[in-house]
Amino acid sequence: MAYMLKYEGQEYYELEIKGFKRRLPLVQVSPDTWIAYFDSLGDKEFINHCAKELYKHLLTCDVLMTSESKGIALVHELANMLNHSFYVVCRKEIKQFMHDPVFVSYKPITSNKELILCIDGRYKERIARKRVGIIDDIVSTGQTLNAMEEIVIKVGGIVEKKVAILLEGIKRDDVVHLGILPIFKKTV
Repeated sequence: MAYMLKYEGQEYYELEIKGFKRRLPLVQVSPDTWIAYFDSLGDKEFINHCAKELYKHLLTCDVLMTSESKGIALVHELANMLNHSFYVVCRKEIKQFMHDPVFVSYKPITSNKELILCIDGRYKERIARKRVGIIDDIVSTGQTLNAMEEIVIKVGGIVEKKVAILLEGIKRDDVVHLGILPIFKKTV
């Protein structure tokens, strides 16, 4: 089911997550389409609120994983609440310091070209044979989430849960989430 609203020149969308509100600016992404721009970076109060709502879904996870950069604050807060001593951050490029990196190609909605998502090979043991919770701030097409899942499987981990603060435009039953952001169209 698609979540769309009519765009009538409004500048903002009022997001509410379990009683917590944020005003999101609408940004035009094509001639007839706008999205509510969600950026949780630096919003400690909002991240803490969302983590309190999400952590109970991750109690059976041995380790948490996210991708840089917007998911890091959320996964950090969740790891604290779950008393995990570490979490894994997937990078968007292979760094020179990485030993035997594990990577997959993917094409997120925010890019015009194919990208890679990778982890340092040293992190394989943190994931192998472990129940992994995959965390993202917002899921649009699911490409980043799928890439993280592919990395977990490549190194022998088990995807236990997929969790996001928000889904964008469409409901997904495979991702625990706190809300759905609509997409705004000039004509619905």
